[in-house]
Amino acid sequence: MDPVQLTTVVWFVSVLLCEVASQNLIKNPKKQKTEHLLLISEVNADNPGDDTSEYVELYHTSGRQTPLDGYHLVFYNGNGNMAYRVKDLKGFSTDSQGFFLVGSSTVMPRPSVILPKNTIQNGPDAIAVYFGKGPFKENMKVTNEGLVDALVHKSKNSDRADDLVRILTPGTEPYLEDPLFRTSDESLERCQGRDSHWFFQVATPTPGSDNHCVPFAQLNASTLLISEVNVVSSPGEFEFVELQGPPSTDVKDLMLVLIEGSTQKIYFALEMSGRTSPDGLLLIGPSQAETQVDVPFPPNSSLPLLKAGLNAVALYIGVNSSFAPGTVPSATDLLDALVYTTVEGTDAKLLDVLSPGKPIFYGRERSQQGNSSMNRCVCCSATRDASVYALGKPTPRYFNDCPKKRFSQEISLCLQGAGCHQESSVQHSMIMLLAQALGKQCGCGVSPAHFRDAAVACQGPDLVFTTLLMARSAEKLTGLLQDFSLFLESKEVVGFGEWNGTVTATCLRDANVTEMSPATPGKPGSTKESLIPQAELLINEVNPDNPGAREDTEYVELFYPGSVPFDLRDYWLVLYNGKNNLAYKVVNLTGHRTDDRGYFLVGSNGVTPKPSIVLPPNTIQNGLDAVALYHSATASYQTNMALTDEGLVDAVVYTSRGSEKADKLLAVLAPGQNVLYEDDSHSDQDESLSRCRSLRPRNHDSFQVTAITPSHENACPPPGSNSTEYVEPHNHSVLINEVGLANCSVPYQFIELKGTPSASLKGYALEFFSSQDRKPYASIPLRGTFGSGGLFVLLSEQQSRPGKAYDQLVTPSVWSNLSARQQFHAVAVTSHVLQIRNSTIATGQSLEDVVAFTLKPSASQRHLGFLGPIHVVSSTGERPVSLSRCSSCSTTFAVSEATPGSENSCPQESLSVILGICLQTPNCSMWSPNPLMLASLQKALADSMEESCSCGVCPCYLQGLNFTCFNSILKLSCQLWARSSKQLQQLTKWQADFPRSPRLLVVDGKPLRSSLSCSASDRTVLSEASFQAWEIALAVLGSILLALLLTGVALYFIKRRPQNYTTIEMNDRCEIMADI
Repeated sequence: MDPVQLTTVVWFVSVLLCEVASQNLIKNPKKQKTEHLLLISEVNADNPGDDTSEYVELYHTSGRQTPLDGYHLVFYNGNGNMAYRVKDLKGFSTDSQGFFLVGSSTVMPRPSVILPKNTIQNGPDAIAVYFGKGPFKENMKVTNEGLVDALVHKSKNSDRADDLVRILTPGTEPYLEDPLFRTSDESLERCQGRDSHWFFQVATPTPGSDNHCVPFAQLNASTLLISEVNVVSSPGEFEFVELQGPPSTDVKDLMLVLIEGSTQKIYFALEMSGRTSPDGLLLIGPSQAETQVDVPFPPNSSLPLLKAGLNAVALYIGVNSSFAPGTVPSATDLLDALVYTTVEGTDAKLLDVLSPGKPIFYGRERSQQGNSSMNRCVCCSATRDASVYALGKPTPRYFNDCPKKRFSQEISLCLQGAGCHQESSVQHSMIMLLAQALGKQCGCGVSPAHFRDAAVACQGPDLVFTTLLMARSAEKLTGLLQDFSLFLESKEVVGFGEWNGTVTATCLRDANVTEMSPATPGKPGSTKESLIPQAELLINEVNPDNPGAREDTEYVELFYPGSVPFDLRDYWLVLYNGKNNLAYKVVNLTGHRTDDRGYFLVGSNGVTPKPSIVLPPNTIQNGLDAVALYHSATASYQTNMALTDEGLVDAVVYTSRGSEKADKLLAVLAPGQNVLYEDDSHSDQDESLSRCRSLRPRNHDSFQVTAITPSHENACPPPGSNSTEYVEPHNHSVLINEVGLANCSVPYQFIELKGTPSASLKGYALEFFSSQDRKPYASIPLRGTFGSGGLFVLLSEQQSRPGKAYDQLVTPSVWSNLSARQQFHAVAVTSHVLQIRNSTIATGQSLEDVVAFTLKPSASQRHLGFLGPIHVVSSTGERPVSLSRCSSCSTTFAVSEATPGSENSCPQESLSVILGICLQTPNCSMWSPNPLMLASLQKALADSMEESCSCGVCPCYLQGLNFTCFNSILKLSCQLWARSSKQLQQLTKWQADFPRSPRLLVVDGKPLRSSLSCSASDRTVLSEASFQAWEIALAVLGSILLALLLTGVALYFIKRRPQNYTTIEMNDRCEIMADI
């Protein structure tokens, strides 16, 4: 081979290698071994007028925060089938629910990637998600190499996109974003059919949240139905009835009728005239409410109109004259009815008329925690059936808050008995049985609407029942699965007519069912496997402190209450030091299993029986420390690692001294709970912390101090024993719902409690504390009962409210004999219990609830010993404020206006604004987005707002706070919630004035000055990124020129060197060309 040929071959191989290197390393995305995928969840490409609210919503099927490294989002133009925009998602992550938004700056919530207006073309075009190295670039031809998901969309029926469909979505026609669907904006949302097949449909835009997937074809063909009912306890709360039917349709000749259950007679009737919204909703309620209603209650109506107890809401065809109050209702011309109750024990006579053969709906959660309404969760043909409703957050003028298939898991159980029946009535009875059993376990109002796709199968004489269990969040699903596991362990006997069966999990193993450890979350919404939630591995007993100095009988006992022996693969035991919150000992349990009784010991060699894993003496620290149990096949746990809740199964935070604090340990491992105290005065022998009261993980209330029992049943005090026994005399809880704070001279104005309606308060007391004294300075025995709304108010005799039967008056001196200028205050609810010690009965106390606070703005938000976290309340002058229990606050309580005897005034997401401010900092390295730093920023911002508006603001009002720091600019962003429109205006004014304010924001002693513009840092980032791009381009161009130069030099020398002088003949022109 001559030199010319050699050079040609080298050049050809180099080009070939470059081509190969430029190809996507993942030729087939199906070979990508990922359990979850990033999917296109919703697209809004065409807005009315200018396209200023367009977006693409992506969803990661893990349902949790996930890095998007390796993914690309590509937009294709149907005219030419080339990419007109490409976005590399490297460095981004989904939110905690798995959502990721790319879109216009006006979209709420604000997208992670902002697009200029009119960026997303209306169609016929396509949007595709790829995984791999690409190359993915603008103007590239459409390809399915590395394709993960795609949507071909159009805005006109006549549009065609054959090439895009053939390459990206073969067999699926482009989806039409029909602008005639709604008078306002619309989007294309991904939904899942009954056969688990994915499809897109036109819907109401829901950026950053679950798609509602209402079957609008059925809705358009349906009549009006009762969609949501909100029963309240006081006139100040917003009660309403919401109907749903065909969108944008006139409503006439319909009657809303309210029926009292005790008399079975009509007590209210309203003739309706109006028009449904573009979503098909019609709202009926009081006209003076902040939320605008479509059909108002009559002005002279006595509120609340919807009564508690056993009652019904019905919808009839007819006119007012046919439904006079006091008459008996009938089923004639009845469109829909909901029979509900808020109390135990019901009379079924009303059901026989309005909903024969259907259940009554229990309209209040037994726990009485948080406001809830009755929401229809099945559309659109099921009428007069309470089983299609579920308790959820009130959502007037919006889609209902229902259990979601995204938070679901398939469950199964076996009924062992003499015979098996597969009738549909058995399916219905099983769903009712599960709803009642799980509702009783959790006290959270489980209804048949939490179950879907039920099926029964016979296995010999036994019946196997399978269904999909759904919840409203991942946390609620986890709780329901644990409750289901406990239900399986109960082996309850149930009856269906003449046939009885015993609930058990045994025959599930014969039914070819896949088992999954409960600590390993399944794919949300998956219905391809039957997943059985088993009992959870638990920390059962902890003995960290031995008598004297020997410390050679310390141990941690684990217990598995399910089928044993239980394999401990991928379980880890981690011991944390409370002084620095780092792991000082990590034990990998893989390769071990429990004994035949479910126990597993880790401890010193002095423990009898000998632990399966032996630790050196004095390994387990006495406290203040923690023991945590984790389960993960991927996470790595190691010594000196920081606190984490990733893979956390169970945890115990303990101390051997009662005055120590463990804010960080509790916040991560056992939020909202108190430290466990291993009281060595329990006996003169060794003692331990033993699980006695429940099998719920991460629940400190389950533990008691007992004698040590390694690898044996815990020594929990049985009734009648000679040890200490705590007998709870109450079957309901009492919570502090609101604390009215008077002013700077008198601490309290009123105390509002929350509990079970009509329940007695006998045996309960309020106790008041100050500073850090463990003894109360005042105590008030409670008397009376809760009202129908579950509220009870204590207030001064000088502030009595006429006609309020559920108040208790106290003399002012009881709680005003202490100045509010004391550093800290706390109020606690205690209940009297019986203590039986050595056969002697004495009275004792059990702490039910406690709230600690300070009126000194400079105080830190920390724990007040055994009384829990301190709530800092900024009190300006004599302005009275309240601490109100709010479900929207992670700290449970928020500063608010006083609302004794009515619904708490809490910050709402519906009254919110996006907060975006910039601060100047000398060094970005001092800012790391950890929970403590975020909490400090929250408090500093809340203090600044309160100083400006004096409108009652606390850190809870700043939701989802996050920040970035670049070039000495600290950029903060979050949602700023408010209690009212007026407060929202005040906070908006603070945001507008803040950049020009001369005052410094002090965060953890670091003074920060506001920056007038956040765009400077963005421009810096952009210019720097552009400079990096020019550097890369110049480097590539230089490499190409260098390669060409070297090739030319090589050719030149080859031509100048004669190969064989005897055969070379050259003329002048050839010689010149060779020189060239």
